[in-house]
Amino acid sequence: MKQTLDEYIITGWGLARTTSGKGDMRLPYPFVPPSIDKDGMHRTLFYWDTYFTNVGLIADGHTEWARENVDNLIFALERFGCVPNYTRDDGDRYCSQPPLLCLMIKDVYAQTKDKKWLAIAVASLEKEYSFWMTKRITPIGLNQYGTNATSEKDLVEYYEYVSTRIKLEQDVSVEQKMQIARNFIAEAESGEDFTPRYQNHNALEYVQLDLNCHLYGVEDFLCEYFSDKDAKKAEFYNKSKEKRVELIEKYCFNPKKGVYCDYNFVTQSTNDIISVACFMPYFYGIARNSENILDVYNRLKTNGGVASCQDVGKYDYQWGYPFIWAPHQFFAYKALKNYGRFKQCEELRLNYMTLLSTVFDKTGALWERYDENGQAKDLEYPTQKMLGWTGGVYRYFSLQNN
Repeated sequence: MKQTLDEYIITGWGLARTTSGKGDMRLPYPFVPPSIDKDGMHRTLFYWDTYFTNVGLIADGHTEWARENVDNLIFALERFGCVPNYTRDDGDRYCSQPPLLCLMIKDVYAQTKDKKWLAIAVASLEKEYSFWMTKRITPIGLNQYGTNATSEKDLVEYYEYVSTRIKLEQDVSVEQKMQIARNFIAEAESGEDFTPRYQNHNALEYVQLDLNCHLYGVEDFLCEYFSDKDAKKAEFYNKSKEKRVELIEKYCFNPKKGVYCDYNFVTQSTNDIISVACFMPYFYGIARNSENILDVYNRLKTNGGVASCQDVGKYDYQWGYPFIWAPHQFFAYKALKNYGRFKQCEELRLNYMTLLSTVFDKTGALWERYDENGQAKDLEYPTQKMLGWTGGVYRYFSLQNN
């Protein structure tokens, strides 16, 4: 009998689970990497991918495997001072990724109720928070994605690497290559490598809406955690989150669009480009101006879910239109549900599941990304067979009762 997609994923978690290989850090525990394909590109832990993998693992009763994933990321954090892009020996060479460790910790604790483990995890989470607040802060008090790379060698090498994925000018000075590389690394730290969200690839001029919403989530969690343990810390995180909400309202609400967007603090202007990041104030429940959430959804909606970014007429970037990625479906679904848009979140859920099921019937696999017509074409690198976040979000959606 032919295997169903749900059966493929449930079985796949164990098939994908592995231990550190060549080039990886010697992690203390086995882990579930993004790729089920043992010859695939993604056979190590990638930071933000792991959150969505864990969502699926927990849904399917593998809380202990999810906890091992988190403990491995914490191990890497303690070594590098940030959660690295991926858990290889050079994982922190260029950047981190969106700070979703807090959400992972919360999800595991909700299942285990292990207070001793939580206390250890929170101590590490505070170290990650310190990284973002010292290494990625801007003059306006909000945070931005950035780079760990500082040397000419690393930056020029990154420029050459990007040139293998998208077309970049080669007849430019070393200084120009270094500055362009810094901006591309900041894009990569967002997890969206690469995106037309910044039309001039000038990410370092921005405070990113998604990042600041994630950091609000960290502050909110730490404030609650310390509320009955350390009054001084609880007050600090409470003031921090309240200040962040005020700054997000001040800088990131775009009155012309009626929604929240990234903010360019150099030109002192709010971005007009609608991307999935615009859902994040709704995901965290901090959007004061909530009536236009459907404007974001309708701008990004496709027959297979939401595209990563609105159509800006550039189709060379895999995190742009018309591409459909699992983490973005999860964020958009939760955001719509938080604000009572049940018809739209159910439409998104069913459209995405139908897309994946249809492609699975044709190919026998899940894929890293899609468009509304099916498996996405190769762009920047060959589209990869995937389990990780694609399987995790599918299983989460499969178990929802709306």
